[in-house]
Amino acid sequence: MTRSLIALACVASLSLAAPAHAESEGKAIVEAFFATLEEENPEAAFALLSPDAVLVAPYNPNGDASDAGIRRFPARLYVEGAIATYDNLVFTERAWSFADGGRTIWVEAEGRLRVAQTGAPYENRYVFRIDFAEDGRIETITEYTNVATLARDGVTAQAPQ
Repeated sequence: MTRSLIALACVASLSLAAPAHAESEGKAIVEAFFATLEEENPEAAFALLSPDAVLVAPYNPNGDASDAGIRRFPARLYVEGAIATYDNLVFTERAWSFADGGRTIWVEAEGRLRVAQTGAPYENRYVFRIDFAEDGRIETITEYTNVATLARDGVTAQAPQ
């Protein structure tokens, strides 16, 4: 059974009403979400997202201070864009923090990716804040990353259209 299928089982059983279980169940959902990206399986990723899930990017992806607005767009587009941009999407060295009884999870990780168009390796440090909806699915993903590394490596991280 792939990690993506395990993710679907986690969503089916997730109940964030009990804080003692919320952290471990929420962590399982986030691990499963990362697995769907690694496996390039957008449909499995979508199953983990609430229908109106959003990605928040509170930085300018090009490192240009003249345009430093917060960007918000559908998380489904983020998943599709990430899978299209990178052909190796792995987040390692994960450090976890929990808040609000497990309804919010912070994950700090090393991104070890490869740019699909060029095959060039791309490594950056990421911090994700993941907030869950009442039904246990991912509602908001806030992604913090080093924009200087994005700009230096010529990786465009524009909001999807």
